[in-house]
Amino acid sequence: MLLYPLFDQWLFEMKYSDKSLEIFRQVVDKLELDRERGTVSAEFCCPADFPAFTGHFPGQPVLPAVMQLVFVRMLAGDLLQTELQPVRTGRMKFKGMISPDQMINIHITLEKRDEQWNAVFKLKRAESVVASGTVLFRAATR
Repeated sequence: MLLYPLFDQWLFEMKYSDKSLEIFRQVVDKLELDRERGTVSAEFCCPADFPAFTGHFPGQPVLPAVMQLVFVRMLAGDLLQTELQPVRTGRMKFKGMISPDQMINIHITLEKRDEQWNAVFKLKRAESVVASGTVLFRAATR
């Protein structure tokens, strides 16, 4: 089953669905929320049959950068206990590929700016940074 419509819905239409949340919850582990410090850390490991690998790329599956940002959005929302909507992205670097069955550590620090939150994130495989950057979020409108 191709689930890209769910991801498009998640990212661009800004609607959360139980099915999309379930897909991501299945691969996230060791979630640590520190609301006082505004940080969230977790691990995720996407199996070869994870829907985001479909078609990206045949014969050499790679987790698309946009899907890495979905993890940032989901976990930042967990920390703030609200659904988030991206406002804009800052400087981002995608330095390495994430293949199926690789354990990835993600760390996000959130700082409130008026009615928005700036998320600084880093994704690491072992000690190597595979992605980093910033995303500005606001609470999603329902």
